[in-house]
Amino acid sequence: MFYFLLYWITASIQLILRYLDYYMSGTLALLDYYVPGWRVFLLSPFVITFLILPMLLVLYLYFCALLLFVYRRRHSIMDAFHQTAWDGYRQTIAAFWSGHGWIWHGYEVVGLENIPTSGPALLVYYHGAFPIDVYYLLANIYIEKGRIVHNVVDNFVFKIPGLKILFRFWGSICGPRSEVVEYLKDGALVGIAPGGVREALFSENYSLVWKNRVGFAKAALEAEVPILPVFTENCRQAFDYVKFGKSYFSRIYEKTRWPILPMYGGFPVKLTTYIGKPIKYDPAHTPEILARKVTEAMEAMIVAHQTRPYTVLEGLLARFYSRKTKVHQKSKAISNAAAVNTRIDHTRSTDYDIVGTDAGENIELHHRRK
Repeated sequence: MFYFLLYWITASIQLILRYLDYYMSGTLALLDYYVPGWRVFLLSPFVITFLILPMLLVLYLYFCALLLFVYRRRHSIMDAFHQTAWDGYRQTIAAFWSGHGWIWHGYEVVGLENIPTSGPALLVYYHGAFPIDVYYLLANIYIEKGRIVHNVVDNFVFKIPGLKILFRFWGSICGPRSEVVEYLKDGALVGIAPGGVREALFSENYSLVWKNRVGFAKAALEAEVPILPVFTENCRQAFDYVKFGKSYFSRIYEKTRWPILPMYGGFPVKLTTYIGKPIKYDPAHTPEILARKVTEAMEAMIVAHQTRPYTVLEGLLARFYSRKTKVHQKSKAISNAAAVNTRIDHTRSTDYDIVGTDAGENIELHHRRK
């Protein structure tokens, strides 16, 4: 009796569902025929209510916070406009970039006191997938120090429609090394990433892709200026490139010099830029020795401040908790060790033969067999 009742209930439900499906299909067909856009009209209130309006509210709140950040710097902006309109423009744009970094990434700079208020210096930094951290840093240096950093960029940057005039206005240059030396001898700040676009595209787990480049060291020695190592924590969690097909895209890049590897990101991870102690000019240094010292200082900063292997989630969580270790003191200790206590036997440079150059930038070193 029980099984018969269960069978009867199941059959009744199937019959009801069959009739509902029949009538619903007919109703939907009539709606599609007489009111083609009925789904849009039906769903639009839900999309507007649960997606568009909340997003607009969030954007409005962030925009208000950005305006507040700029308003707090209104006095320096107005003073700049009293000097020249261009100085006012720089101060305003720098305030917007600094505000964007503060709001979206909780951006901070540790070691800004190492940037000289006057006189030349060469900033050497690790090149992330998208150098938004460099834009934030240049904005903060201009606001706090009143100095423009002439950043060395790849040639393809000036080929992007509409952006050449902007990068030129902010002092960007393409080189060659003689131009870098000229700026340094004139007392300017110059920034350079020895790994360049190749490091941005193909660096794995924050590895340096410098390939024995010593052009930056030659420029620093020729101009007799100090070098400041710069690294931004979590820069590859903010933006990164896809991991698949890198060998294929690498061959394309080597032939065309165009970075066409697909990028993803924009994540609001915590970004902190660390500026190390200056590696002072020493006439006894060769370019190879100086480049090695900078490499060691950079690798020490990455080990000290970057979690590896990295994940976007860790970068996001860093916005909401502070490390128990005092990263500022750790950065100071690491930078001092790299800049002052690192001792390199000058005779090691004689163990290498220079076998080739690439426009004065890339020098391959082959070890002599004894």
